[in-house]
Amino acid sequence: MSPTALTRMKAAPHAHAEEIPGGYAGKLLRVNLTTGKIWSQPWTPDDMRLYVGGVGLGAKILYDEVGPRVNWDHPDNRLILATGPLAGLPVWGTGGLTVVTRGAMTNGATSTQANGFFGACLKFSGYDAIVIQGRAPRWVSLYINDDAVELRDARHLLGKDTWETQDALSAEHGLSGHRLSVYSIGPAGENLVRFAAIQGDYGHVASKNGCGAVMGKKRLKAVCIVRGTRALAAADSRGVIQAADDIAHDLKTDPSARSLYEWGTLPAVTGLYKMGVLPIKNYTTNLAPPDVNMADWEGPKLRQGFDHRGHQCSACGMHHCHIQVIPKGKHKGELVDEPEYEGWSGAGWAIGCTDPVAVAWLNTRIDRACVDVNEFGWLCGWVMEGIETGYITRAQLGFDLRWGDAEGAARLLQLISHRKGLGDLLAEGVKRAAEKLGGAAQDAAIYTLKGASPRGHDHRARWDEMLDTCTASTGTLESGIPVHVTEVGLPPRINPFNGEEVAQQVAGIRGRRHFEDSLGACIFTTRTRLENICRALSAATGWHYTVDESVRFGRRTAAILRAFNLRCGIGPEVEHPSKRYGSTPTDGPAKGQAIGQQWGKMLDTWYTLVGYDRKTGRPKPETLKKLGLDWLHKDLWGKKR
Repeated sequence: MSPTALTRMKAAPHAHAEEIPGGYAGKLLRVNLTTGKIWSQPWTPDDMRLYVGGVGLGAKILYDEVGPRVNWDHPDNRLILATGPLAGLPVWGTGGLTVVTRGAMTNGATSTQANGFFGACLKFSGYDAIVIQGRAPRWVSLYINDDAVELRDARHLLGKDTWETQDALSAEHGLSGHRLSVYSIGPAGENLVRFAAIQGDYGHVASKNGCGAVMGKKRLKAVCIVRGTRALAAADSRGVIQAADDIAHDLKTDPSARSLYEWGTLPAVTGLYKMGVLPIKNYTTNLAPPDVNMADWEGPKLRQGFDHRGHQCSACGMHHCHIQVIPKGKHKGELVDEPEYEGWSGAGWAIGCTDPVAVAWLNTRIDRACVDVNEFGWLCGWVMEGIETGYITRAQLGFDLRWGDAEGAARLLQLISHRKGLGDLLAEGVKRAAEKLGGAAQDAAIYTLKGASPRGHDHRARWDEMLDTCTASTGTLESGIPVHVTEVGLPPRINPFNGEEVAQQVAGIRGRRHFEDSLGACIFTTRTRLENICRALSAATGWHYTVDESVRFGRRTAAILRAFNLRCGIGPEVEHPSKRYGSTPTDGPAKGQAIGQQWGKMLDTWYTLVGYDRKTGRPKPETLKKLGLDWLHKDLWGKKR
């Protein structure tokens, strides 16, 4: 036993492969940090078919094991790190991790995803998910190497950012490259910043709803998994390859996906700007500064401005995810992770920073400190506007912070990460900080009334995402309009500023992302027809899984998560945007489009179509029956059927 090990488990022998569906390891790894107990638990093929993995599995565990009095910071809260049946198989982007917990921002359900190699390493170690409970008496890391599972002292890792933590653990174990996947929290998680995230594999972040704060409260600094030695079988290996080839062909050739294949999310900056969806300076404008040439922000130019190399995820052929070198300035020569679109937004446009080099540097600092880049962008932009207009003073902050100041933003990040000065209040997130200051400060803040932050868009020009964000139970999007909406009977195009049409579309694809997030696959590599994804799942498992089943699965998972939130006291009364978030743009392509005037009707339509009670927010009895959730009836309606 390593001298640093606190607890070690020798797992029981695994079940024979023929006893479980293809694509599954067949076991959950259970860890009680309070007692140090570690054990494995089988789960049944029937449950695999019903809950698939990822958020489907996590939602059921969360509902069953986290009661209404178990708040996000309670030791009995669960932190579930799950993957799905495609992880570790040769389908593009199948190293996926889904984190499910009761999150710190909303104190409700959380489902947030990261890619990289964690999911594949977990599967090769013989597990489909890790379920963590309790609170360690001192800081620990969880180490997994096939059947050897240990809690190790992590006090020497405290204060390190996520990249430093991965470097340190790689050196300790003598493993480099992708032989060890490490997901950890930075200083922000250690200090319980509410919007702390979990980051791993140098740039992959599970960022939503304060999951990193939950990990910090449990005194769990990191989870590191050695790439295991267990074979992973598919029921129909040839079928998996054929489905994978069809998915890859779609990504390479479909006009709606090809730019994503070639450049990742970089082209979204200019694409969304043309629609009025790029958030600029805390929603105060939708126009770029006069001295900015938007052609310089096109995807190819953003990448070509840096020396770079590919840093793709497990089994992925996308031209996406790069490590770059800062080419000039104060930080010349530093390695950074190429920002995704939301990095260009949260570390850039939302705070008025239009220097790509500065944005790339700041984005990586945010990842290394380990907070949600979206929430940080809304928070930093709000502070910058406050300094400009006076609802926050230089004396309160301790220094001047003006639009576009990336170095100042990094200084603010350190204050927040260590809860120093005003950073202690700001660490509570935009909603709580704005409500504390009140008045003009509250009017200028961007958040949902549940407490979560929206994605890095100006949703005043993307009504579907604002409606999805405000009605979701996870602190982020639950549906996400897919490429081929006609597959599920929706019209190919709608008027994006017609509230009725928008609500019909969002309701029609209810829970789509829950299906994708249960597979152990990246949503960018599942940007194809549902039929292809279902074929891959069927070939992996030996099931005959249909498009209709995938839709029903997504809606069933969404209903479980909603039932969990309702039990936690989170209901329809908070399904609204803040004043600034739901405001009307005053310039740009969406000028004058007032979502506030249609919001009530949009909610009415959405509730009717998803089959939920408008007054209470509860899924109706007939909806529960249709989704196979009769077991929820008593909890929601107070009596047996």
